Amino acid sequence: MTRSLAALFITSAIVLDALPVCAQVPHPTAAAEKAKAKVPAEKLLQPRTPVTGQAFDDRELELYFEAESRKLFSDKRVNPLHFERHVCGLQLPTEPTEKLAGPAIAARAEAATLVLGEFSKEAKKQQISFNVAGGGFMIAPGVCLTSLHVAKDKGAKGFCALTRDGHVFPIREVLAYEPVNDLAILQLDLPEGVDLPTLPLAHEAAPTGSPVFVMSHPDDRFFLLSTGYVARHTLWRTAGGVEAFMTITADFAKGSSGCPVLDEHGAVIGIVNNTESIYYDDDGHRKQLDLQMVVKNATPSWAVLPMIEGTAKTAAGSPASVQAP
Repeated sequence: MTRSLAALFITSAIVLDALPVCAQVPHPTAAAEKAKAKVPAEKLLQPRTPVTGQAFDDRELELYFEAESRKLFSDKRVNPLHFERHVCGLQLPTEPTEKLAGPAIAARAEAATLVLGEFSKEAKKQQISFNVAGGGFMIAPGVCLTSLHVAKDKGAKGFCALTRDGHVFPIREVLAYEPVNDLAILQLDLPEGVDLPTLPLAHEAAPTGSPVFVMSHPDDRFFLLSTGYVARHTLWRTAGGVEAFMTITADFAKGSSGCPVLDEHGAVIGIVNNTESIYYDDDGHRKQLDLQMVVKNATPSWAVLPMIEGTAKTAAGSPASVQAP
């Protein structure tokens, strides 16, 4: 028995000694990852055209958007926008009546939603910079809708629009704008024969409790879908007039202004506008502690209609303030 045990120990030792000691040999995957970590992230990225239905790197999409937009800027096809008209004539898509499944709503919203980029020049810099300004969406052939604060920026040298399938077009002109409800209708400079998908506008306020779908670009996370409900309808009384808002529970963040809020039928019931952060301890200045809630506000779609169908003029010649429904 002692001899057998000794033989077993010797055999085991010989076999074990013949095996490679893994702890002493670098794992190929670990070595590759270590080498990759030494390469700066910006050198791994390159402009890539986004493809519908396929995943993409947000950073590469932004590089692509800037590269294509700069080509248009160099060709002098991008120019500053002028805000002069308050009303325009458009043929809007018919409101849908059939409810759609979530994936169908998302696909339609994604196809018609735009990323808007802005060329600008800072006072102390010589170079023209390019940045993502927000979003928008198509509402008629060659025409998109966005928030006014996205398109009307001091020092802006012009804007371009990016579609989900990678096409980039200049924004040619402002067809109409409404400062009270923070809206702008823009004309894209499309080649002849090019037609982009559009989204219908709801003509009535969505009831509280209605499901909503938001397609937006929170902090350069492009074409991100979030869902929620209509939480309430509210008004902000300002010196310029009464501004209407529809509060929703679906998430969005900076970079999403001008993006569409849709209902179960795939109709746009609101335009992403702003957020309000509620802190337990807030002195109204710099002290903000213990975030409790973020209220998300959208401009209701019915506020767009007077810009398209015409509205009564005030003595000053500006559009009469839109009233809540």
